[in-house]
Amino acid sequence: MFEPITRRLHAWHMRNFTRRRLNMLDNHLLADLGIERDQIDDYVAGLDLTGGRK
Repeated sequence: MFEPITRRLHAWHMRNFTRRRLNMLDNHLLADLGIERDQIDDYVAGLDLTGGRK
């Protein structure tokens, strides 16, 4: 019954965690990952629940 809710809550938590961690990196490390600072939100939005890309 509550599995979809807990799955969505976990996904929301992981996206926020990932967004915070990426914002802590400097611009050189972000460039090594292939993203720029203003692309972090789009990058995180494109992640699936397992951490891979959609």
